[in-house]
Amino acid sequence: MAQRNFNTNLTGEERGRIGELIKALRGASGISQKDLAFKVGVSPARISQIEKGTLDYRIDTLIVILNHFDRKISFI
Repeated sequence: MAQRNFNTNLTGEERGRIGELIKALRGASGISQKDLAFKVGVSPARISQIEKGTLDYRIDTLIVILNHFDRKISFI
């Protein structure tokens, strides 16, 4: 059976734009990367990589982050 790939498979430019949006949401809410990581269930390093656009993360991770800020995937 083929293994499913749930990564977003976004381009670097797309990851960078989304990372900036996530960083802005986090900044506006006044929480640290560490706090967001704890609430989302990932490491602070992963949040940092997502915000920098250097990581191709799983779509479910993106959805959980957006849900934390009361945003839907269509926000992106």
